[in-house]
Amino acid sequence: MRDHLIAIVDDDDSVRVALTSLARSAGLRARAYASANAFLAEDLSPFDCVVSDIQMPELSGFDLLRAVRSRRAELPVILITAFPDERVRQRAMGGGARFFLEKPCDPNVLITRLTDAMEEESGP
Repeated sequence: MRDHLIAIVDDDDSVRVALTSLARSAGLRARAYASANAFLAEDLSPFDCVVSDIQMPELSGFDLLRAVRSRRAELPVILITAFPDERVRQRAMGGGARFFLEKPCDPNVLITRLTDAMEEESGP
């Protein structure tokens, strides 16, 4: 898993730093972005997974998910939110998110979900 590159997209500096540090502590490479626009300005081909907040100014995590699906449909996206409810979860999963997690994320659960998403992506 050491060669995998994760994108962390969150407008909250402290969350972005914490998630990036967590990914790196698990042996993953991570790049952090303060907005969906900043991430979507990148070439998506080097990334193996995206972790994005849902509630962000300008483009939401749902907007990011739609853009990723149109540009690189197989790229796993994990959406996180501090405001979970069943309707939001259904929208995330129905839009193609690989996983939906509540903030604050349990670090072990997030690493497990990242691993699961990338293993599903690479296949057997």
